[in-house]
Amino acid sequence: MNDLISSAVTSFTQFLDENTKLKRISSGNILISYAYKLTNFQSNSLINHLIKNYERSYYFEKPVENFKIIGVDEVLTISENGDGRFAITDKRIKEWKNSLYNNWNEVPIQRVPLFLGGMKFTTEHSDEDWQDYNDSTWFVPELIIVEENLKTYLLFNFILQGSNREPLIKKLQTKLEKLFSFNDQLNPTNNIKILKSEGDSPKDKKRWKQLVSEGLNKISENQIDKIVFARKVDLYLSHEPDFSSIMEKLRTNYPDCYSFIYHHGKSTFFGASPEKLAKFSNGKIEIDALAGSAPRGITPEEDSKLEQNLLNDKKNLSEHNIVIDHIKNSLAKLTNNLQIENLCSIKKLANIQHIWSRVVATPSPESSMILTLKELHPTPAVCGFPKEEALHFLKKLEGYKRGLYAGIIGWFNLNEEGEFAVAIRSALFSNNKLTAFAGCGIVEDSDPESEFKETELKLKPILSLFKNEN
Repeated sequence: MNDLISSAVTSFTQFLDENTKLKRISSGNILISYAYKLTNFQSNSLINHLIKNYERSYYFEKPVENFKIIGVDEVLTISENGDGRFAITDKRIKEWKNSLYNNWNEVPIQRVPLFLGGMKFTTEHSDEDWQDYNDSTWFVPELIIVEENLKTYLLFNFILQGSNREPLIKKLQTKLEKLFSFNDQLNPTNNIKILKSEGDSPKDKKRWKQLVSEGLNKISENQIDKIVFARKVDLYLSHEPDFSSIMEKLRTNYPDCYSFIYHHGKSTFFGASPEKLAKFSNGKIEIDALAGSAPRGITPEEDSKLEQNLLNDKKNLSEHNIVIDHIKNSLAKLTNNLQIENLCSIKKLANIQHIWSRVVATPSPESSMILTLKELHPTPAVCGFPKEEALHFLKKLEGYKRGLYAGIIGWFNLNEEGEFAVAIRSALFSNNKLTAFAGCGIVEDSDPESEFKETELKLKPILSLFKNEN
């Protein structure tokens, strides 16, 4: 590891010495991103280290695509609360557009992340559970590790101040020594004891089914077409879980999902989301319409039968079509050449299958990633339709603050490239309490008992990590 650190520092020193343009920069807000290829490096064992030893750290992975991001510390943060979070964030990002200098062309990274972070489901005055997260936070880490197609790259990001290069060289060395000099020892997850649980009792089930019935009443009164209610289950644990083990299980069981960890302060938000909110690359935007669910079958024959029942189910098709209509309407003024691919296909995960369609379009010149996200989020798949009416009823009826659950998680750079997931199949861990979330869409033909079973199915990816406990 010492050889890796020494090689990276030597290469960075040469970058500073040889780059005449960089030497001429003496002041101003200039963001520098230096990329360096790492060899013989494995990042999986870093995860517990990131959570225990950094105020802010980030992990984002799509296993099936061999793509992973790890970010620590922060050199630049754009953090906003309130209803103006999208517009203000977009404005502040644009202020940095012409202030970035990098050597990314020297390393063959196809997807280069710069800003990492997320946005809550809605703006809210954070309660105790979510006090470590603002409504919107996007940060440029000082160090980013990118793994792509089995190759690993390091990005060292800093704001250049003055002409003295020695502090930068020393900072890189110190940061790398801290990042790579660790002892990843935590009690394995299967040694954790569940001391108490809340949200899964017969009384909780009855209360939640009553909530669904209230939603059905709003639908029958034509006040709303669809609403997505979510449950939360709290587990009080004996100690902090082994997040390296958790991520290994999630990436193994759900390789087609976005596995993520967003740690700040004393809180860790994590999960494995199957839903792409938007991907911006090569001048295109891709969006998943993911709504309508059924369990997996034990045998191939049973699985196929459940799939066909799902594709012919009026309730689930209605739920899915509402999402597609929302996406088309949201993108009408922001994109061109909108096309729907794989209309009403099936996306199969380990424990559940969904109706899935892909929407592809070309962003218009006057649009931006953040403002496009503002129009898309929250989708009817996690909120309801119409959006404002659904949000009104959720705040009135659901009884708790979702925080980052069903919000936005992802990354982007200043070249209008980025990828964002809907933060579902997720949980928050803080002060030895783990809160897992799951929701389902309520439409005209919904049945409260069936919807409860669906939430049980969606809670499984997280709760099954602790199924052998106590």
